[in-house]
Amino acid sequence: MFCLATFFDRISFAVFAQSICLFSAIFGIAWAAKYDKCPGVVKFLSKLAISFLHLGVGTVIFSHFNFSHSLAGLTIYTIWGTLGIIPFILPLFKYKKENPLNYREMISGMITVLLFCGALSRILYYECVIDGTFLADKLFGEESLNTVCAYLMLPVILFFTPGFSILTLILGTIRKKSSGFFRNLLLLAVAPVGFIIFTGTALQQLGKIHSGQADSIFSIFAVAAAWVVFMFVPYGFMIWRGRKEKDRIKFYNGIAGTWAVHFFMFGLFLLAYISRYH
Repeated sequence: MFCLATFFDRISFAVFAQSICLFSAIFGIAWAAKYDKCPGVVKFLSKLAISFLHLGVGTVIFSHFNFSHSLAGLTIYTIWGTLGIIPFILPLFKYKKENPLNYREMISGMITVLLFCGALSRILYYECVIDGTFLADKLFGEESLNTVCAYLMLPVILFFTPGFSILTLILGTIRKKSSGFFRNLLLLAVAPVGFIIFTGTALQQLGKIHSGQADSIFSIFAVAAAWVVFMFVPYGFMIWRGRKEKDRIKFYNGIAGTWAVHFFMFGLFLLAYISRYH
């Protein structure tokens, strides 16, 4: 068993565990691609994304309960995280002989989820161990939540956001060749460009308010609303049209694009939380 007594040990273990999770996820992607090509990969990554967000939601919920500051609370949190395997188990209940299951894909997904959640729980435990003594009050405290955010940040930046973005561009190219590629590239660019515009507008308007030149923050909310609309509505419309027209490529293009901008926003949220006091 690993003893993660030092900060360096926990960092090393986190990188090691997430590397194993990455290899497991890559195997799942490969089997999904072999089974159903790009739509299969989108479905597999979507299941991982649901499991990932399930863990994030659980972190927010558990941090508001007193029982979380105990080993029992950590155990319940670990169980909550492992329930992320449900998206990979549900297909078992829809099994049909004419539509055989891709067992290797499901097993890879379950292994990825279990390893990811187990490693996080172990890191959280040793985050609260000082001189060999477990300090329950530290669990789901400020330092623990920072640790969770940092742990989640790596897959958001290096796996989910680029993975879904690349799939979006590939599916756009399959649909409409070069025009589909550049159209999706422009839609994906709305997220970072909109963030720059929103940040600049917010800083400028807040500066005016501070100096007494303005007394309204309406323009900040207006830019934020426009940013969100232009990020999500085009891909939401693509999902709706793809479903209505029974166009699988368009449908999964919309899903991949929606996940890509969603994880871009999630990464900003994690970064803002980690750096809130700096």
